[in-house]
Amino acid sequence: MAIHVIDGANGFVGSHLIGALLARGDEVVGLARASPEVVRRRVSDALFCLGLDEALTGRLRVRGLALDRPDLGLASEDLAEVFAEPCVYWHNAALITFFPRREEELLAVNVTGSANTLAAYERHARPGSRYISLGTAYQCGLDTRDVPESWPVHAPPERFRNFYEYSKREAEIALARSRTAAAGDALVARLGVMAGHSRTGRALTDYGLYDFLRVMAFFARRSPGGRVRLPCHPDANVHLTPVDTTVARLLALADGDFDRPVCHVVNGTGVRVRDLFAAISARLPIELVPAAPEEIEAEPFDRFEAVVNMRAKYTATYFRHHYDFAWHQAAAPPAVTAETVDRLVSWYVKEGLPE
Repeated sequence: MAIHVIDGANGFVGSHLIGALLARGDEVVGLARASPEVVRRRVSDALFCLGLDEALTGRLRVRGLALDRPDLGLASEDLAEVFAEPCVYWHNAALITFFPRREEELLAVNVTGSANTLAAYERHARPGSRYISLGTAYQCGLDTRDVPESWPVHAPPERFRNFYEYSKREAEIALARSRTAAAGDALVARLGVMAGHSRTGRALTDYGLYDFLRVMAFFARRSPGGRVRLPCHPDANVHLTPVDTTVARLLALADGDFDRPVCHVVNGTGVRVRDLFAAISARLPIELVPAAPEEIEAEPFDRFEAVVNMRAKYTATYFRHHYDFAWHQAAAPPAVTAETVDRLVSWYVKEGLPE
């Protein structure tokens, strides 16, 4: 039985990761700003989503988390308990937003908060412990081709689509310079666009794909049958990563040798954006059309298209690129099929959209 400490325990990935660890008999300590009741409810929902026994939540220990405070705001007795034995520490807590004017918050949580987490780990973790940071494959910014599985170098904020990407890269750079990384005890697992369960489509998040679906549903309900072109790279792809297969790969990485410090937990091909648009158009009364920029220049948006593109701009910017991530089979979840995409879209349209 291993001991795992997971911050951001009430988040989408964190709660599913905790559920999978509990199900295989590991001991888990969850750290979160939210109350223990909220964390346990989120983990219970994740267990249900994964088809596992919800009663396993009773084995979870929960402690408070303050990323902006020394030792994560943990009292001395809690620190002694959390780090009583060698553990796998999962740094999962993060702020995810693509909206402007959130730069200070993103730096405080994703950069300073990550540094505080690592400092607490290095001060208190027992010998034999290991540190896993959950990152994003999209820390590549605008350099989307041949993205390596290696420590990144600094780039200015204008080299990124949004400040979230920049903050996640800066956190990786700081980890690369740490003594934990130098000792070979650190791993960055870069995730793709997190999505629901691959076999049921069930999702417990409103980020990424689902933020885009909410916008499309809003306009489809008000102008059913509307046609919308969105600027796209000719070979645009999105690396959707269902939560169940992603968690399975994360556990395999945690159990193995840290033979490389950075892993892309994505499939090598990704989902073609035109196929994603087709799946959405089949489930909502709206026709989404990928269009090259020169097509839009020759035939400018009508008012409806302009409004939809404006509302979707923070997510839709990812459709303007083809992403080519280095990857190896040991870290990559299975490819996402057309049937899986349809399940992800259809479940959210039926069950996840606000009334």
